[in-house]
Amino acid sequence: MIDAKWNQREKSISRAAFDKALKNECNHIIETIKEKAGRLSKPKEIWELEDYLYQRRIEIDQKYDYRYSVLIRVFGQLVREGWIEMKELEGLGAEKLERIQVIAGLND
Repeated sequence: MIDAKWNQREKSISRAAFDKALKNECNHIIETIKEKAGRLSKPKEIWELEDYLYQRRIEIDQKYDYRYSVLIRVFGQLVREGWIEMKELEGLGAEKLERIQVIAGLND
């Protein structure tokens, strides 16, 4: 991505937004699991639930990367997917916010 410097305030804002997005997405997964588990009626559905969890784990591990070199892209994706809102990133530098909006597709 871009070689942006992150000051202490931006690091604090970004950590809070990152953690909130991860919590939001994990809570969604928990609710989905509860719903799916409540409808289990056949043994093979157990393994389908396991497959769902495995796939989601891969997606989460790939998406949530807190390296500053990729964090702008990560935030763009999280905003686009609705796990966080731009207001939660207020306080980041203008260039960072603009890049996040572009990646999120908010500047179309």
